[in-house]
Amino acid sequence: MRMPVAAASLLLLAMLSSHAATEPILPNSVVSNDLDFIKSSDPGVFACIEYEGRIRAEMPDRRRDELHADGVFSWSAKYTDGTSVGIWVHPDVGSQNAAHNLALQVAEPIGQLPTIMRSKLDHVVIHKGSLGGFSEDKGRFFVLYSENMAARLRNQYLEEIVFHRSVHATLDHPMAASAEWMRAQRADGDFVTDYASKRPDKEDLAESALFAWALLLHPGRLPGPVEERVRQIMPNRLAFFRKVFAEDRPTFYRVGPAPRCLISDVLIRPKRPLREMAVFGPVRGLTGRKARV
Repeated sequence: MRMPVAAASLLLLAMLSSHAATEPILPNSVVSNDLDFIKSSDPGVFACIEYEGRIRAEMPDRRRDELHADGVFSWSAKYTDGTSVGIWVHPDVGSQNAAHNLALQVAEPIGQLPTIMRSKLDHVVIHKGSLGGFSEDKGRFFVLYSENMAARLRNQYLEEIVFHRSVHATLDHPMAASAEWMRAQRADGDFVTDYASKRPDKEDLAESALFAWALLLHPGRLPGPVEERVRQIMPNRLAFFRKVFAEDRPTFYRVGPAPRCLISDVLIRPKRPLREMAVFGPVRGLTGRKARV
């Protein structure tokens, strides 16, 4: 269970008041803490998933040298902004029903991503196992493991994992090496997590993005002392993400026609009405299976 906000605030206030101003907010990573960056009730544009059969696909796995697997369960997650994302589940999970359940677990958090990220995400690979996931920025995909997903679900943290992995898959290239991002890094100097400080070229963008998302889209959600420290540590990176997430376009905007979900495809319905349809911008990029922005 997540730590209550009041208790988390008191604990973090004690921690932050005892640390030097330049020390990171978190001793580890954004994916290993009790902060509630994203809620399951946050807006999203998930529509349905469609089963596409069993295929041969590239299924990268840290435990195996073999890249391809046969009999992969293939799903297409469809979203009301016109985006779609492939979800490929390894046959080691067992049945089609087990694969379906795993696909659903990841499909709705993907729907909470801003369109600028989801429109670039090509697919997700899911393996049976307990390892932590990883991302591939050039291939625009990320990998998750079923038992790790279950643990994250129990801790109500799967949304944050999906967001973090998706930043790596969709924003790292080319943003992490861009002149604008590196100027913001140099101007700020400090880091929000110890993980980011140790790997600034690989992890700072993804670690900082989740803090920026919460502050810019859901101000007041994080404990007050944390929000204050974020603004002290990364004001220039916060301005960078304001352009990405909040200024240049709406959170959700159409990149293609709304999906046609057959009754047999609608295996789960969104937990909330899609009121956020009202914030969609103009239709763009209507050609192709999935538009790139």
